Amino acid sequence: MGFDLLETVDEMFRRELQVAEIKPGVPLVDYGLDSIRSISLVVEMEVRFDVRISDEQAAAMRTLSDVVDQIAGLLTVRVGHGEDTA
Repeated sequence: MGFDLLETVDEMFRRELQVAEIKPGVPLVDYGLDSIRSISLVVEMEVRFDVRISDEQAAAMRTLSDVVDQIAGLLTVRVGHGEDTA
């Protein structure tokens, strides 16, 4: 794929939350994620990965592992089946 998804997402979240480390299974709210930062990160991920993240998908992203799983799923759909961009 050309990049490590976990590494890329981890870097985005560490930078936004201003923390040195994020454990993949720990709730992101424990690191200070609030609704404003969450929206900012969702928009950044949509642009960076060229995906559309629904409100329901965003709400399900409680840990770094959840985020990586959601993005990986969206990328698989886009690459594997193609999306109608109309």
